[in-house]
Amino acid sequence: MGRTAHPAPRVKPRRRKNSIASSADRHELYELSVQAPDTDAETLARLFKRFRKREALSFREDFCGTAVLSLAWVKSHRKRTAVGIDLDQPTMDWGLENRITPAGEEYASRIDLRCADVMEGVGPKVDLAVALNFSYFGLHKRKQLLRYFQAARRRLVDDGLLILDVFGGWDAMAEDKNRRKVTNFTYKWEQRSFNPLTHHFVCAIGFEFPDGSRLEDAFFYDWRQWTCPELRDALREAGFSKVHLMWERTDGKGDGTGTFHEPRHVDNQQSWWTYIVAER
Repeated sequence: MGRTAHPAPRVKPRRRKNSIASSADRHELYELSVQAPDTDAETLARLFKRFRKREALSFREDFCGTAVLSLAWVKSHRKRTAVGIDLDQPTMDWGLENRITPAGEEYASRIDLRCADVMEGVGPKVDLAVALNFSYFGLHKRKQLLRYFQAARRRLVDDGLLILDVFGGWDAMAEDKNRRKVTNFTYKWEQRSFNPLTHHFVCAIGFEFPDGSRLEDAFFYDWRQWTCPELRDALREAGFSKVHLMWERTDGKGDGTGTFHEPRHVDNQQSWWTYIVAER
């Protein structure tokens, strides 16, 4: 499973002196491996318009990490604004220094980054809030998840939406290692343990380079893997009026098409990923 979350990672690098790994930037590697912010911003805007018949302008990215999605959002429309919320100040600083500020004042002036707890519901009310890359999986207790959903709902305008992504399938509940070549390095996704009694899920991202050096545990995740019905029920309890379990359509080869529908039934798969849309 390629998509991963933003909570502050535990870093345990294995780098030889003067190796490629010794000078590698894990945030850049992460972007190249798993992120597609321009495509994500376009898809999120299209989903909002589908449900609300208007353009979304104000946006909040919870667990924002480097906030590259917030940057893509403001780049997509001259009137769009974004608020990024995260507890990891160094990661936000990296995004500000390496992505947002270099993009120019036109875009930087419309992005508000705040080092804060998403559970507190800070910032202005927005049209669209998102918690993507399974970032909320870092909330292990249902009362924590419910508190976050309640806080997210309070900071939405009257017809606002909260969009999450979620993944599953039988491969998501197994120990596994997956490697994928990306330009001049190899991306490694490792699922280390899964407890079926609690859905406690431990996984990590590492990177391997042509000179044999490695960056192990560049991002480490200690998650609870939440399921669709659990999320739907918690969102409803938090006060959201409707919850839609969206599913991405696929082409003849089984690849995602970027279009979504709301099925009544889906056959289980080896692995799957999709969106959940909650109406305030």
